Amino acid sequence: MLTRAVVKSYLLEMPRGHIFDLTYKLFADVFPPGEPDASSREQLRVLAEECNCVVVNNEAEGRFELTRR
Repeated sequence: MLTRAVVKSYLLEMPRGHIFDLTYKLFADVFPPGEPDASSREQLRVLAEECNCVVVNNEAEGRFELTRR
């Protein structure tokens, strides 16, 4: 099961420039209730910032792209 701790651990271990794709389904599992909840998105943004990542919402493909800076 994917948890915030697992996502954070993975993001912190990613090399610079690597992209982690978080589908809306997995996003909802980790940050309920999921997309399009503003609070869930903010929680993801905070986690990404802690892990030195940039978040892009790829609505066309139904996923968030987290890129390590």
